[in-house]
Amino acid sequence: MNLLLTGDTRTPRHYLLVPPEATPNGPLHLGHIGGPFLWSDMIARHLRVRGDLPLVITGSDVYESYVTLKAHAEDSTPTEVAARYGRRIQDDLAALRIGVDVFITPDQEPWREQFEQEVTASIERLGARGAVLTRTERVPHCAASDRWVVGGWLQGRCPECGAGIASYFCEECSAHFLPESVVEPRPLLDEGPLTWREISSLFLRVPERDVLDATLVDLGIADRHRATVGRFLERDGLTVRLSAPQTWGLPLPAPEPDVPHALFPYAGIFMFARLAGAVHGRLSGTGVNAFDPDSGVTTITTLGIDNVIPTLVSIVGTSLLHGDMKPYDRCLINNFYRLAGRKFSTSARHAIWAADIAASPAIGVDAVRYFLAGADLESEAASFETADFLHTANATLADGLGKRIDTAWSLLPEGPPQAPAPAAVELLEALLAEQSAALDAPRVSTRRAVAALDRWCAGADDGAVHAAEDGAYWWLKGLSLLAFPVMPDLAELVWQGLGGTGEPRAAAFLARTPAHRDRPAPAFGRVSAADLDACLPETLRPGADT
Repeated sequence: MNLLLTGDTRTPRHYLLVPPEATPNGPLHLGHIGGPFLWSDMIARHLRVRGDLPLVITGSDVYESYVTLKAHAEDSTPTEVAARYGRRIQDDLAALRIGVDVFITPDQEPWREQFEQEVTASIERLGARGAVLTRTERVPHCAASDRWVVGGWLQGRCPECGAGIASYFCEECSAHFLPESVVEPRPLLDEGPLTWREISSLFLRVPERDVLDATLVDLGIADRHRATVGRFLERDGLTVRLSAPQTWGLPLPAPEPDVPHALFPYAGIFMFARLAGAVHGRLSGTGVNAFDPDSGVTTITTLGIDNVIPTLVSIVGTSLLHGDMKPYDRCLINNFYRLAGRKFSTSARHAIWAADIAASPAIGVDAVRYFLAGADLESEAASFETADFLHTANATLADGLGKRIDTAWSLLPEGPPQAPAPAAVELLEALLAEQSAALDAPRVSTRRAVAALDRWCAGADDGAVHAAEDGAYWWLKGLSLLAFPVMPDLAELVWQGLGGTGEPRAAAFLARTPAHRDRPAPAFGRVSAADLDACLPETLRPGADT
């Protein structure tokens, strides 16, 4: 008998998933959700279906310079901005059913003390191993405002591809660079001329390129991302920034008394990862940091291509120098998700906000998740197009899957069902294995996970499901297992409607629980163009001058 569906010999495995810390300078949009957050949630849900023990831990990247920019724009303080949008981010994730077990806010207790302790311990250990360096660099300063024009306060063009940039990196080619390398640098605000001052900053030494590259090969990192890392290491001399001349952040020892030095956020994500590993050890009961070399925990991070350098250099590279830490077991990188062919943008208000589309009475969260999951962001960029979404919501879901569910619901047995047909169990096991191959692997494909679900859904059309004794019951139950990573609301309604409790679990599939035939069949509502228009930015609404 199938071991996954009986659950009688399988030992659960521990997983730690760490999607990126969102910058709390605004709400989340579908560009944020469609990549790393949806990926981590789908992986965790499939693992739970399978009987494993995943925990998802993320938080706010509170010390980013964009928080100070937002505070300036809103005449507020960075602390207030980080708190306000940090809460909004948590609400946005919950609205789209993105499960998070722990949300860490490093500037607030109880997390601040733990984070500061991890920062201190990590820097001391890395310093003792010769990995903390002091380097001289040229940084722009505005005397009129007494502002160090770094991070989001600095604009210009990328030294590698020429695209417009803000801060230390390029979203077009994923390059990271020093402020002095920015082409045609200029301040964000017109507050006076820039003076380039020579200061001392702290950097972390990273392993030799071939050592780091060999690790990236072992992690299954694509050649294009390894090439991005290689170019960064060649340009910046095998170092990554540890401190930045900014007042907002955790202060570090200042080489010059008149220059502020704070922990650089891209280095801080290393300490954040270690803190997440420690929290996992406490909550999971393993009692060890998930990044301990012998922890037995599979550690996974999901990230967009704009975070390739911070993750693969600041976390993976630094972990190799730490001496008592394994790097992430998997670094899952997605290409950008766009809106009508253009990058989602918080500042330009070119976005579909997570809260808006989740709150729409006509657009179900499951439909949004199903549509987003159908993109193959591991291989290429994708775009949210309104016509495609409406076709998926109406033809594929409302008129397709919804009607199949309604038909099957009408055929549910009065009492406990007969045992499932062996062929149905065999097919379900094969499709669950396909989802495992798509989601529990060094390369993730949410499209392949959706394809496995679609194959099971299509089985309702060939007559075999309804011809078999109580076949409708078992088709619906299998649907709940395969749909749970993609459409959790539907999956739970079906599972519980068939007499199950809690979330769908493969090990409970064969339980012949009587269905609640008095409950209505789960359904998908039809979505009109007007329903979707209400969630679109004004530039994409009918009549807008595009």
